[in-house]
Amino acid sequence: MDINATTIERNFRLYTLPGLLALLGGGVLLLIDSSAESTGLFDQMIAPLKRGIFWMAAGLTLVGLAWALYRAWLEFRWMQGQLLGGCANCGGPVRHLDGRYGPYSKCLMCGGKRNGWH
Repeated sequence: MDINATTIERNFRLYTLPGLLALLGGGVLLLIDSSAESTGLFDQMIAPLKRGIFWMAAGLTLVGLAWALYRAWLEFRWMQGQLLGGCANCGGPVRHLDGRYGPYSKCLMCGGKRNGWH
């Protein structure tokens, strides 16, 4: 069995934030019951708030899942050789950022950084 640490690191970098968003939204969806009938006065007063939180959590879950699917599509295209990226190390897609010392590009696949936008 061959363990590729680079692949593990790349997948961690690509899917951590979308996965955390989806898990956070899903956890809130499990905790909040928006359709429960409430008999108490306080429960009736916060029912609209509970429904709003429920729908915001559902949206957060969908955004996290859509983001993860987009990242998976980028990784699939990169592995097939169809994605022409700007990284000098691996050829992966880069994002353009502004840092303390000016603009730079950071690869989404390997994490490599270069000065300027490429």
